[in-house]
Amino acid sequence: MGVVIDSCKSTIKCCDSDDEGGYTRKYSRYIESDSDNADNGQEDEENSEPEEKDKKQEGPTDVKNIKIKTNSLFMQRHQSPYQFYEELEELGVGNYGVVKKVRLIKNPDVIRAMKIIPEENVLQGEGASLIDEIEILKNLEHPNIMKVYECFVDNNNYYIVSELCDQGHLLSKMEKLQRMDQIVVKFLMDQIFNAVAYLHSKNILHGDIKLENVLLYKTSKRGGRRFTSINEDFNEDEALREDINQNFGKKKTSAKSKNYIKDMMNYEIKLIDFGCSKYFVRKKSKKKKKLTGIIGTSIYCSPEVVDNLYDEKCDEWSCGVLMYILLGGIPPFYGDTEDEIFDKIKKCEYDFSPPPFKKVSKNCKDLIRRLLEPKKQYRIKAAEALRHPFFTESFDPNSAMTENKDLSVIKKFINPVKYQSKFHEAVVVFLSVSFLPSDEENSLKAVFRYMDKEGKGVITKDSMKNAFDEINVSISDEEIQKIFDDIDEDGSGVIEYQEFLRNVCNVQNLMSESNLRNVFHHVCGEKEVMTGEDVKKFVFHDEEVNENVLKEYFEEVGMKIEDSITFEEFFEMIKNNTKAKGKEEAGDKDKTKELNKMKYKKKESKYAFKGPVIDEEKAEEEEVGDASPRNRKTYKEDEELGENGGIKENGEIKLNGIETQDADNGDGNGKEKLSTVADTIVENEDNKMKQLDDVI
Repeated sequence: MGVVIDSCKSTIKCCDSDDEGGYTRKYSRYIESDSDNADNGQEDEENSEPEEKDKKQEGPTDVKNIKIKTNSLFMQRHQSPYQFYEELEELGVGNYGVVKKVRLIKNPDVIRAMKIIPEENVLQGEGASLIDEIEILKNLEHPNIMKVYECFVDNNNYYIVSELCDQGHLLSKMEKLQRMDQIVVKFLMDQIFNAVAYLHSKNILHGDIKLENVLLYKTSKRGGRRFTSINEDFNEDEALREDINQNFGKKKTSAKSKNYIKDMMNYEIKLIDFGCSKYFVRKKSKKKKKLTGIIGTSIYCSPEVVDNLYDEKCDEWSCGVLMYILLGGIPPFYGDTEDEIFDKIKKCEYDFSPPPFKKVSKNCKDLIRRLLEPKKQYRIKAAEALRHPFFTESFDPNSAMTENKDLSVIKKFINPVKYQSKFHEAVVVFLSVSFLPSDEENSLKAVFRYMDKEGKGVITKDSMKNAFDEINVSISDEEIQKIFDDIDEDGSGVIEYQEFLRNVCNVQNLMSESNLRNVFHHVCGEKEVMTGEDVKKFVFHDEEVNENVLKEYFEEVGMKIEDSITFEEFFEMIKNNTKAKGKEEAGDKDKTKELNKMKYKKKESKYAFKGPVIDEEKAEEEEVGDASPRNRKTYKEDEELGENGGIKENGEIKLNGIETQDADNGDGNGKEKLSTVADTIVENEDNKMKQLDDVI
């Protein structure tokens, strides 16, 4: 049996070009982040569309219209990753390079995976698909698809930092178990179909679904599944017990078998390796592309891939092959050579004669047949597969959800957090993507999956309305629309996974000093201060921004583009959801001084030169009158102000009730004293303004 399993490790035949210049062009496109123009595959000339060159996207005309998308925060750095990460151990080696476990230097609790690809491999073709893989992955938000955080490029290598799945892939599990039981296969395939249905809803095909590209990881809390997990009350779950007994025959299920199943049900999957992925619908005409070129792995290839003309339905075929292998321990199509394998695939020669299939239900076999349908137009879709009786024969997907769901969290949608600025909002989005604790994410994932009735990895308006009904909250269609207007950042008409998480997670729990320090250095690198230019680039990158929008953006942040802030200032402004401390006060102080100067220059101002006239007898005793209100005896509007702001009378100038000598009296200090008095008034006004600000 092990020899047959080894045959699953066929060579990947990706849609790579032989033209070395093609890889250079792909790299250039990657650096420019022009993912919308990525075709990701060959296509016939008659259906190709002219490229729109040098077309600049118009930016928002109002700060309120700026949308903070998750993929917009994906960072591409031209520097070494070892300024931010340290290596822990090697996880695996492949033709493209090596994968290592790493951790953040400034937050050692954060452990991730880093794929390292030598530059020569990318330029020579071994890793050319890396470029398209990153472009696609950074636009995906699904709990069962690998999350990519950032990318680095230095003189020697390319580095992709992603979330860590440290339990290996399905192939390594199969090598130990030889086959899996129907209840476990149901649980795993539910997640795989969810991921594939989501991809297809985004007009993306994976192109290389196989055991090696399904990673496993264990969760501390079971969340985000359509089916009840096996727990200590195993014997009380009649439907679950019946299903498991069916898989093991009618014999009593042993404790060892229960433990194995219970252990497998604590795994969740992540779909990886998008090097062969393609957009199968054109962005402009919305017509399907005619995709050509061998992709994927030979034993998983669909008949249309073998015939060199295919679409997204090749993924469903691969899912059928994978499901067959999990249940039977052998692939449905195999041979000594690739030609033999392809011949059997085109003839669709397979059966359910291997012994393990004697214990497999009719519904399970029916789903496999529908997935391995040779005519793609009749092949079942991933979203349809989730509604197949195989997934509903023992469980009600609408009621047998994980016990950890708490629908009350959706009340946060009604009154979403109002952020001080778009910069503040972008920081929170980054925190929710990068540092959300796994326990909290699993609990929220359970709610998301419960609301995702169609299994497409998104929440619709109808499912949102139904969720509010379930928690007895009355909400109108207009209010639902308002929620979607606030949350649907990419304008897709649905709420995706990361959009959901950022709005229902506990934001304050994310704002630890270590997390915010990582954000600080993510934005400004290793500098000691974050500049206004850094603050601009974090949201706008290198886009051209309307001058008025940029001005309003910085006014909300509380700084100017020429300013800079320390980590301490950054920490305070984000933690308290306020403007940059110190920068706001300095700006207000400058405005106040300017305003006070205008008071003494403009006669028309209602504040200009109002005040008491000093008592004449008092004035004779003092060289300069006291400007304090308690010493003023009379208050009246001065009607005889000159251009210099005072009444010239016998060589003396009275300014707002303050008496001083003019230069004409011969001592030469008149102008200096006048200036000193004016400054004193401005300073007093500043102090009053400051006191008022403190009270506010």
